Amino acid sequence: MKKLVRLILLVVVCLLTVGTLSTTAFAKPNGYSYSRLPKGMMGKWYTYTNFGYGKKKLYKIRMSNKNLRKYKKHKVYWGKNAKKGLKTMKYWTATQTGKIHGYHWIWTYGWQQSAGDGTYYNLHKFGKHKVLTVADGAGIWTSAHYYRSKKVAKKMGMKHYPKFKYQSLDF
Repeated sequence: MKKLVRLILLVVVCLLTVGTLSTTAFAKPNGYSYSRLPKGMMGKWYTYTNFGYGKKKLYKIRMSNKNLRKYKKHKVYWGKNAKKGLKTMKYWTATQTGKIHGYHWIWTYGWQQSAGDGTYYNLHKFGKHKVLTVADGAGIWTSAHYYRSKKVAKKMGMKHYPKFKYQSLDF
């Protein structure tokens, strides 16, 4: 009986230790909350990819500060109270991260987001091209690199850059 109690106590202590370490490690990279994204990210960006399936084509995103809110503590509504959160669902927030895969990222997530990892953005210059990298998931896997022009996007295609983490899609 004593061995069973000791084993249970050991397991509980291990779980508490791992939970504390992982919480601390996750909280550490978060920096300040943005009220405006960096000026260099604003505007239209293009990528030429198939996102792992079908035929490659040109995709466009437009980066803006519309609906961006500086983070403040707020109630996240879900379940029976989800309708109360509909008014604020259009808002999103962004924070700076520490270095991940050798780069600083801007981490965005929905104002009423209660699960998921959000989306990460990185602006970097490779050669003579500014590159906006979009990544998702717990591993911060690169989903696409975006460029300022359609022509450059088609030329660069699904190019891999150093230190970024890619999932094993058809890149």
